[in-house]
Amino acid sequence: MRKVSAKNVQWLEKELPILENEGVISGDTARGVRAYYKERAESGAHWAVIAFAVLGSLLIGAGVILLFARNWDEMGRSTRAVLSFCPLAIGSILSAVALSRNGGVAFRESAGIFHALAVGASIALIGQTYHIPSDTPGFLLSWALLILPIPFLLSSSGSFLIYLGLICGWSGVAQNHYGQAAAFWLLLLPALGRLWAMVKIKRDAPDTLLFFFGVLFTLAISTGVVFERTVPGLWIVAYSALLSAAGLLGLWIYGARDGCNNPPKLFGLIGVGLLAYVFTWSDLWRDIGWHHARSGWNHKTWGVGVDIGVTIAFLAGWILSALKTFRRDSIETLTLATFPVIALICFFIGSSGGNS
Repeated sequence: MRKVSAKNVQWLEKELPILENEGVISGDTARGVRAYYKERAESGAHWAVIAFAVLGSLLIGAGVILLFARNWDEMGRSTRAVLSFCPLAIGSILSAVALSRNGGVAFRESAGIFHALAVGASIALIGQTYHIPSDTPGFLLSWALLILPIPFLLSSSGSFLIYLGLICGWSGVAQNHYGQAAAFWLLLLPALGRLWAMVKIKRDAPDTLLFFFGVLFTLAISTGVVFERTVPGLWIVAYSALLSAAGLLGLWIYGARDGCNNPPKLFGLIGVGLLAYVFTWSDLWRDIGWHHARSGWNHKTWGVGVDIGVTIAFLAGWILSALKTFRRDSIETLTLATFPVIALICFFIGSSGGNS
């Protein structure tokens, strides 16, 4: 899609009412032209400015924490308790200013990232001050839930990426600590909803493309962690459907674009290629299927239903994406549309004791 600078679009917005009032163009034409160029307008934000603003917020936050750490042992408990809330108070003030004054992208991103990091810093400092017993899963979960409103209020993709990192980390430590982390799927729903809204409103914006990568990476990592693996080998079908669905989704939304301009397609094709290589390992196909179902503390019995439900959801996404893109006559579409079918056939052959 051809892009037009935001400055030129703003000039055009001012000229269209004049042309319409003088009868040069009709109202319908003006609306059509406005909609056409609005869709193709480049982001007005200078991403170098945003990057330095985000880096500045990170450095300032780190400086505040290091200043506290340098004099921490010399302070009384009450002083430490008050200072523990200082990063959170500063972050809240910055977010409130960005929200009330409708700050620019750089300000909102900086405020959102600083606020999200300040929440974690304040929780950790309070825990250290009062010697609260360590609970890593509880810490990550509390941190993630407390910062969840920030990305929605400030439209900050950076703070949402922090949220994704927290729930991804939580899934790993919770699986190890509690023996299961099925709540990850509920924690992922706000991110999926946010991504859907961003794709509908500004699918070509850089922050949308970046957020797409973040969601896909989180899914790819945490799916393997959260899977109970009660049914050995079921992950083969799940990952095949997930990666193929991602690639087909990219073809559906962004068409034939390549590289970082089409994150789902790039992610799906690379993932399918890596998975195809893994499938060449003969040991992978041994002792898989329902005849080798596992049980015990690390393999919950209800995990079968969760794993099957997630796998069916991925397969449904793959089927829907395939139906939306089946008219595209390309080797990419054919590969992504047939890969899960091959994985399913191999899984059932392996489950029956055959040599896949």
